[in-house]
Amino acid sequence: MKTTRIFLTIATIAILMLVGCGNDHDEHAHHDYDEHQAHDHDQEHDHDHDHDHDHDHEHNGDNGETLADRALGESSYYTCPMHPQIVRDEPGRCPICGMNLVERQRADDGEISVDLSPGVLQTMNIRTAEVRRSRLFRRIDTIGRIEIDPSGLSHIHPRVEGWIGELDVNAIGETIDRGQRLFTLYSRELVNMQEEYLQALRSGRDSQIQATRQRLEVLDMQDRVIDRLERDRQVMTWVPWYAERDGYVSDMDVRRGMFVSPGTEILQIADPGTVWLNADVFGGQIDWLADEQMVQIQRTSHPEERLRGQVDYIYPELSPTTRTARVRVVLDNPNGTLRPGDWAGVTIFGGPKENLLIIPTEAIIRTGTEERVVIREAEGRFSIREIHAGLESGPYTEIIHGLEEGEVVVTSGQFLIDSEANIRAGHDRMGGQHDH
Repeated sequence: MKTTRIFLTIATIAILMLVGCGNDHDEHAHHDYDEHQAHDHDQEHDHDHDHDHDHDHEHNGDNGETLADRALGESSYYTCPMHPQIVRDEPGRCPICGMNLVERQRADDGEISVDLSPGVLQTMNIRTAEVRRSRLFRRIDTIGRIEIDPSGLSHIHPRVEGWIGELDVNAIGETIDRGQRLFTLYSRELVNMQEEYLQALRSGRDSQIQATRQRLEVLDMQDRVIDRLERDRQVMTWVPWYAERDGYVSDMDVRRGMFVSPGTEILQIADPGTVWLNADVFGGQIDWLADEQMVQIQRTSHPEERLRGQVDYIYPELSPTTRTARVRVVLDNPNGTLRPGDWAGVTIFGGPKENLLIIPTEAIIRTGTEERVVIREAEGRFSIREIHAGLESGPYTEIIHGLEEGEVVVTSGQFLIDSEANIRAGHDRMGGQHDH
């Protein structure tokens, strides 16, 4: 019993101590909360209240103006290149990454300027180039395809109904000689017109002879066949058709004994003497194109051979799928070695464009939404300026506006000097974020 009373006494004392500590903790918690509320109230309604040392470093004690806000109105300030939200009114280190803060100055025209020490410049290996006026040529490399010259195609269509008799052509690609018989055709209409022509010849009346001959010509009977009819004075049941030029069969859609009607294409004969090379040029290069520009051609089937030609025609419409412009080159093909369907590498030498304001292409910083360059204003001082680039020709690009002749742009190290994206982000955050 005695032992039990001792245990209960100790337990009671322990519980009382815990309760006391808990009340003390709650009192401190309420005190801290009330004090925090009072602090916030004073900060919101009393701008003359003194704050701690770190808060004084970020705010002006008289009107709550941030250092970043002051920087916008002053000629220089210090910021971290990696964290542009860090803004100071004196040199130091970035509290986030530890880098030395960089001095920046706002020029009178609103451009951001950066001063760099000689040691930093030597480390960055800065290279520059002067904005100047010159002419630009453009080498346009693309792919072309050799095609049949449509102006050299012969389409053979009957103008009467009939049946194919003898067919002297066997397959597409077969070589055709001028004067070679291609097929024979039986047509009741042609037979009747031949009989009328023979009657006109027997009558001896020139007007009738001329009228019936014209009707035969309208029905597409060839002159050599009509002359034979006039000479032999005998109707031809199977009227022959002859090739009127050299070439090869590029299309064929009939067989012996087939019935044909007006509009049926019996044969298509291509003249291999000339071919077309059609090449596609992307939209950004179209402005360089002009008629009679020199073209160099290298066929994939004969890579050792170089051909030359000229731009013959630039089609006025862009391809709806590829958004490219088509360029035509007409090539002589006396030996038939240029075969339609073959692919070729095409180089078009565009230009020249005279009196253009140009800079090295490598100096331009492209972000996808804008173009800008870094300008050397003085020794150790640089600024960033937005530009509008025009025609590009290899190592050089035309500047439409944003630069003047004689200004100096940075061609190497410009990304290390500054980034327009960091500047924009810094400006967006300078008034709303502070480093504590």
